[in-house]
Order: sequence, then C-alpha cells, then structure tokens
Amino acid sequence: MNNKFFLYFFIIVLIGCNNKKEISFETLKISTEKEVNKPLVVINVPKAIKKSKVSETINKTIKDKVISLLIFDDEVVVDNIDDAISSLNDEFLSVKEKLPGDATRWEATINGKVIYETDKIITIDLETYEFTGGAHGYESSILLNFDVVKGELIPNEELFSSKEEFYNIAESTFRLQEKIPANVPINDTGFMFEEEVFTLPNNIGYTKKGLKLLYNTYEVGSYADGQIEVLLPYAEINKMLVVKGEKQE
Repeated sequence: MNNKFFLYFFIIVLIGCNNKKEISFETLKISTEKEVNKPLVVINVPKAIKKSKVSETINKTIKDKVISLLIFDDEVVVDNIDDAISSLNDEFLSVKEKLPGDATRWEATINGKVIYETDKIITIDLETYEFTGGAHGYESSILLNFDVVKGELIPNEELFSSKEEFYNIAESTFRLQEKIPANVPINDTGFMFEEEVFTLPNNIGYTKKGLKLLYNTYEVGSYADGQIEVLLPYAEINKMLVVKGEKQE
C-alpha cells in the first residue's frame, strides 16, 4: 500500500513539474556603431530561447515592435530587423542627399528587459530613443504583457475584470499624484486629455511593486512634462485584475 502511495505521489509531482511554465531568455544584440555614414542603431532586447508557443509570441512581438520603430517610410514592408535597418539607412542617405548641410547622424536605440515574470504572466519593457534630426530626439517606452499559459500577447482591455472600477481608481490616483482637485476638469492644471476626459494610457504593465500606467511624452502632456508614470499597488487593485499581481522583492 505504501509503495503505491509513493508511486502515485511521484507521478503527481512529475506531472506538476512538466506542466510548469518556464521561459528562458538571452539577449539579442545588434549594433551599427562601427559603421560609417549610417544611422546609429543599437538594439538589446530579450529573446526567449525555450521552444514554446509563448516564446514564439514573445519573439515575434518584439521583432515586429523593433521593425516598426526602425521603419521611417510607412509604405515599406519588411519582415526582419536587418532589412528594417537597411530601410532606415536608405532614408537617412536620401535626406543627406537632399540636405547635404545636415550631417547629423540619426539614432535608434532599443533596450528591453523582463520586468515581471510569474508562471502566468511575463511583462517586457522596451525603452526606446529615436533621433532623425531636429531639436531633440524622442524617448518612449512600450510595455508588453504576455499570457504564459495561452501563449498570447494580452491586450490592455483584457487585463481587467472590472474596467470601470479600475478606471475610477486610476483617475483618482492620477489626480492625487498630479495635484488635480477632484472637482475640476482633468486638464485644469495643463494636461491635454482629449475632450477633458481622463483615459488610461496605451502602455500598462505588471511590475514587481504594482501595475504601472505609463503615459509617454506628448500622450497627455507637453515635451517638458516628459513621461508620466502612475503605480497602483496590487493590494488595492487585484480584485479588478483578471490575473492577480504578486509583489516581488
């Protein structure tokens, strides 16, 4: 009887181990730093190396985001990063030919990292900098949440079990952080929400301390305002999330 019990216990443990979702990452590194008369492109982004559906989704999503950041001409269609870099170089050379006095080197930097990981969800942050002439470059961040079990990228609208309740606490926290009284329009202190209505940002992501709401430069404010981040602790919002967050050290 005891032998049967231990055999059963061993099988259950083995099945549990095999079902555990584990994703390993390495860094995809690309740089044109040593190339002359070409834009400076520096890419350091996570690459999932364990063969699985979620790994394929992560890698394809990151590749597509990198390509979209490098493509200057919306009519150009490419399916790999090398061709996207070549397209950026062609645009740079075309501008130099038209404006020979403007020799400023273009830049595109994309640094990514895994900022949150459990057996249910992985969040990756892509921090980008682009400069294609002008007074200054543009910095932005892209937050990507992946469902480890389903192997899918999670749209923002599917993060919440109670979106209206989350929306309300997000606006209250934003107003408190930015010192906007509850009884005045959301743009009263200089923000630029469309139609004077608070909206959630395009980038929402899990972090070790809470759910981050990230407004990139120009999304709701001026260049001088820069990026605006709002952090909502999981203890306050987990009841509103489809996948509960875990505070991590």
